[in-house]
Amino acid sequence: MLYFRYFRQHKKKVIAVLLLLILIVVVIRSDKVQAIIGQLTPQPMPELIVKQNGKWIDQVWLDQNWGDKLNNPSANTRKYHHISQGTRTIPLPYEWFVNIEQPSSSLWLMPFSSKKKFVDNDYLLRIGFIRSKEDLVSNPDGLPIGFARTFSQNMTGINGQTATVGFTCAACHTSHFVYDNGLTGPREYIVEGGPATTDFGLLQSNLTAAIGQLVISAKVPFLGGRFDRFAHNVLGNEYSPSTKEALSNDLVAFAKAQLGGGDQIRVTEGFTRLDALNRIGNAVFSENIGRPENKTAIDAPVNYPHIWTTSWFDWVQYDASVMGPLIRNVGEALGVKAFQDVVSPMEDNRFSSSIPIGNLVWIERFLAGPQPTEEQGFQGLQAPKWSMTDIDQQLVDKGRVLYQMNCQGCHLPPIDSKEIWDKDKGYIGPIVWYANGVKQETKDVLKLKILPLERIGTDRSQAKVMVNRTMNTSGNANGTILDKESGMQIDSNICARDFNAATAAQIAYMDSTLGDQSSLFEADDFVPLTERWVTDGANVSFGYALAATVEQTINAWFNDNGLSNPRLQEELKEGRPNCIQAGMGYKARPLNGVWATPPFLHNGSVATIRDLLCPVDGKRLEYIQLGNIRYDTDNLGVLQPDGYVAEAKKLIGKGKNYDSDGFFILDTNIEGNRNTGHHFSDSYDAQNPVPGVIGPKLSPAQCDALLEYLKVL
Repeated sequence: MLYFRYFRQHKKKVIAVLLLLILIVVVIRSDKVQAIIGQLTPQPMPELIVKQNGKWIDQVWLDQNWGDKLNNPSANTRKYHHISQGTRTIPLPYEWFVNIEQPSSSLWLMPFSSKKKFVDNDYLLRIGFIRSKEDLVSNPDGLPIGFARTFSQNMTGINGQTATVGFTCAACHTSHFVYDNGLTGPREYIVEGGPATTDFGLLQSNLTAAIGQLVISAKVPFLGGRFDRFAHNVLGNEYSPSTKEALSNDLVAFAKAQLGGGDQIRVTEGFTRLDALNRIGNAVFSENIGRPENKTAIDAPVNYPHIWTTSWFDWVQYDASVMGPLIRNVGEALGVKAFQDVVSPMEDNRFSSSIPIGNLVWIERFLAGPQPTEEQGFQGLQAPKWSMTDIDQQLVDKGRVLYQMNCQGCHLPPIDSKEIWDKDKGYIGPIVWYANGVKQETKDVLKLKILPLERIGTDRSQAKVMVNRTMNTSGNANGTILDKESGMQIDSNICARDFNAATAAQIAYMDSTLGDQSSLFEADDFVPLTERWVTDGANVSFGYALAATVEQTINAWFNDNGLSNPRLQEELKEGRPNCIQAGMGYKARPLNGVWATPPFLHNGSVATIRDLLCPVDGKRLEYIQLGNIRYDTDNLGVLQPDGYVAEAKKLIGKGKNYDSDGFFILDTNIEGNRNTGHHFSDSYDAQNPVPGVIGPKLSPAQCDALLEYLKVL
């Protein structure tokens, strides 16, 4: 009835629109046009689980040492949620982003509908974000956790500087799940530092559709309602025909500059996963320096890592490739689109950036807490405490023994135990390296074990990135970035463990004392790259190039801010050297709070801990649903619908990656998504290890006990 009334009132407009769309579809039916129409059509999104019967369900903040007496987030926690990294992750000026409308589900319906804002919680939270409180200073528009506004930034296609919107650390490292205990009703449990449940690809595609529909509205007169509403909101009291026209022209110019040229997706990430390392490489060595040939396809997604205790690891990243906290954090900020100058001469402070490194230092210190000691233990952000169901203490006691027998050898003793401080066992100790031939040591850190892929047997894709990826920086149209003459010296604080033979040919220096590849997983000392140069070339190692570029970015910030004192610089770097390594292995981190970090394995290919440790008939689920945040307290992980594998198999056979409810289907048959390895099996042989088998098969009773124990770690 509504459409008939609209038709009578706007007959000429409706007929004109229909004729235009028929012309597009019938007369100009090229693949290119169809691709454009596809970009202008948003992807379906799942239901809003955290809202029921029109009301938001209660949020519960778990005990993690970051809350007040009632475990509500502290002022510093709220600050962490929205503190800027100087990034421009969202490809729109801030004022445009908070005023752009949700895309219409179809181009046919676009002219007839007035949509709500894209940033409305009812829309944006369907992509997996977590609602946050409005704050006049840090979050004036009530954006979800993980969004930050940064002032005075440059954006391609925009004249002058503008406020931008980008991701904070919390965007990727805050989690939530929903559980109903049958008494209080469903609750949304917030996990600080947990793996995000967002779908970055879905955010990108639907925002692109919203921008495209806005551009059409700006330039097609009888479709102008959407743009007119946008112009009124953005311009406010400055709205007039001339300012509206100027905004229209700015929008079109901006869209031409920003849209297109995105990452090629070979393995769809979906909810809860991101190929962060390859995206960082694409941003730093393709987009920033204008070298499209350096862009690689997205093919190694990982589950967003949880970050409690991480500050005290000797190595971070799943493949244990980076040592320095500040190096890691600055590289991450560059990957989520912080500005970096790679064009200016070195004397004009090339490598200066929009990254407020002081903010990154504050974030790291808030996360880490003070130096751990045997008396005080590990402080800062702590693993969440289980609170959904009662704990069976008898099962916990049995599970503790099973943990010591089957898990502790790789994942270390519980970090709150006295055993972890046993100096003779070396679980905690300093990092040792050499600078200018002088032995150096850090303060004590957790010494994690790194397991070769041949032993652990899990998907190889992420581990291959640092080993195999190279960059072409020769003849850069924007000027060289790594050449010796440009001042790109690897200083005495950059060091490395031996890259494997596949990478050895790609770098200028290799220390012969490390011996064979096994030393990668055993040596405590690191090869100094003192006074060595990473030079421009057609096959520069990604690892060395990234370490050098990030080091120079930090040094440029020191120079910009007059921080020339070496002691202060080292303090801001947390006393860590800029060490890197690459090898076919993954680190085994402590399992404190592991129950709150689904999905499991580094690539998120296993929905629950039970399916990881003791799958039915020894076979893990071939297809799992991601994006549904309902928690499975029996199996510890993402609740899976009954009969889902059969339904998912049919949809995958039809070329679909998302199910009828809008959730992502993870197909473990694809390289990058494989759920192999880390098996407990009857084929276990301690004397003659079987690749991918790490322990003896667990009985159902043993599995119950081990899962109960993992709840209390």
